[in-house]
Amino acid sequence: MHIQKVTVKNFRLLADVELVLEDQTTLVVGRNNSGKTSLSEAIRRFLVDHNPKFEIEDFSNASYDDFCEALKAKNRGEQDDIVRALLPSIELRLLFRYDPDQLDLGPLSDFIIDLNPDCNEALVVARYELRDGAIDSLFADQRDGDLTDKERLAFFQVLRDRVPALFIARVWAEDPSDPINQKQMTVSALRVLLKTGFVNAQRGLDDDSSRDTDVLAKILEGLFTAAKAPTANEGEQRIAEALQEAVRDIQQSIDRGFKEELRKLMPTLRTFGYPGLDGSELETETTLDVERLLSRHTKVRYAGHHGILLPESYTGLGVRNLIFILLQIVSFYRTFRAETSAPGVHLVFIEEPEAHLHPQMQEVFIRQVSKIAQQLSADEGAPLPWPVQFIVSTHSSHVANAAGFEAIRYFLPTSVDSVRQTKIKDLREGLRKTPEEHRKFLHQYLILTRCDLFFADKAVLIEGTGERLLLPVIIEKLEESEPDVPKLSNQYMTTIEVGGAYAHIFFSLLDFLELRTLIITDLDSVVAAGGGACPVHQGVATSNACLNTWFEGGDCSPAALIAKDDDSKVAGLRRIAYQIPEAQGGPCGRTFEDSFMLANMEMFGIDGDTPDEQAMCAGRKVDNIKKSEFALKYAIDETSWTAPGYILDGLRWLAASGTPETNATTGQAGVDDG
Repeated sequence: MHIQKVTVKNFRLLADVELVLEDQTTLVVGRNNSGKTSLSEAIRRFLVDHNPKFEIEDFSNASYDDFCEALKAKNRGEQDDIVRALLPSIELRLLFRYDPDQLDLGPLSDFIIDLNPDCNEALVVARYELRDGAIDSLFADQRDGDLTDKERLAFFQVLRDRVPALFIARVWAEDPSDPINQKQMTVSALRVLLKTGFVNAQRGLDDDSSRDTDVLAKILEGLFTAAKAPTANEGEQRIAEALQEAVRDIQQSIDRGFKEELRKLMPTLRTFGYPGLDGSELETETTLDVERLLSRHTKVRYAGHHGILLPESYTGLGVRNLIFILLQIVSFYRTFRAETSAPGVHLVFIEEPEAHLHPQMQEVFIRQVSKIAQQLSADEGAPLPWPVQFIVSTHSSHVANAAGFEAIRYFLPTSVDSVRQTKIKDLREGLRKTPEEHRKFLHQYLILTRCDLFFADKAVLIEGTGERLLLPVIIEKLEESEPDVPKLSNQYMTTIEVGGAYAHIFFSLLDFLELRTLIITDLDSVVAAGGGACPVHQGVATSNACLNTWFEGGDCSPAALIAKDDDSKVAGLRRIAYQIPEAQGGPCGRTFEDSFMLANMEMFGIDGDTPDEQAMCAGRKVDNIKKSEFALKYAIDETSWTAPGYILDGLRWLAASGTPETNATTGQAGVDDG
């Protein structure tokens, strides 16, 4: 069995999201503060905390109006069931998929309540909601009528104290095909069904001032606890018993010598002269706890020269981080196997495994994490495979690109009615209609270029080396000359060099990611469709696949393209930019380099009596340059030039809007940095 889908409602940025999980490893990507950490935190609250509690700040911004609407309904004298239906609740829904032919479904059996023999799904719901009979207590002493801004703030101050006191966590099984058919369960029953493990992003590896820098040694305690469990295999139990026996030997030695000497330090009670002590005397007893010896007094060391052992902190942070994650996974597996009643699924969250790892090691990790689970079961001879599902959150383009589109879930921060919330996008579904050869190209391209599309606010797709080298300088010059306009330098922008032949392949991915994108391409005028290159004024078609795709079905002659207005160059969140004359009726370049020269005709000695002659002059000069040397020269050595107008127009559009707003009114931007 496995978890097919996780749904979270009204928790921080996760107002209403659905996450489809892969059978083995699901990769969660997105910008900072997009809700990734909220996902693991919601599951942690219901499945780990002894008594699940949430604060008013944990409710999504989108749900705050619901509290006010419930108060209005209460003040109107509505029935309690109507008021309760308006109140928001934090909800976690887990959809399990199982094999109906399997004879023993273990702890999942109690959650299967449908009577359909063809159904192979079970739905579990955990909800944090107002307890029965508490509506009057929740809204006691609150004002009638509409709330002013000041009264609304006071209302939520009251809720800050009342929500933890009056809300409780409930769990039930729900028929996937009939929501009315429910069976009340307990939180403990859910924890028997689903075991969780968390490898947090902050692992304390680089804190030299902390007393807990030997974090690897702490994992030994968990391994020992699992090894001494009755359900552990015989080999591990023998190791645990040997450790306990060694400690007992030390204990006896302490009792003989240490205890006797320590007694001499203790004063006899008779010396105090108090009556009624009946001759009682103080004795000492020193006990040793194996778990504490392992976690507090056992150090992990690395072999050095001449028998000198090096402290854990002497090893590189990347190696320590990787060893820590691997040992944690082993510890999760051993703990799972030691359970007297094996859980149906083990859900393990790993946050930011890329910390301190070089790029190649990051890519290897995400490819190997699923194999680790299979290897543990095989190496230790377990009778049943480990039913583990990994959810890995990352900010690394190396991890994301190595995982493949099918495993990626993209967390997109959006704004609905000025309220920030997260949208989860499944790349497996989102690119399903994209041709297979295009999906293969995109995946391979992202791997080769280490592209960070999944983490940027905006993107620029460019033709070649010239644009790539000069674009940062163009942006800098634009912002210096127009200081009052929005600045791209203050935004998270990624630049991708794709060329005119491939840019259109990215359209479906860019639209799916809802990423505001500028495509800077070339006119690439030709004498005829499929013919040779020629100056723009002589061209009747374009060889640029991106332009032909953008204006598909229309006139794609250079003259028609130059005549296009700005609106036709925008499609959703995408805008295309290509060569146009610097002035009405002026010469027009065919590529970036000759457009650059035509924007600076005096600098490059462009001559000619007519615009066409000037364009041909620039074209001849371009034929005699090396594009990379040309770009480097004007990016570094000579920067007193004017950027081509078509690029400036595109950059102004890109900078103008489209960056997700940050809603800091409730502090949620601070609590969810994932």
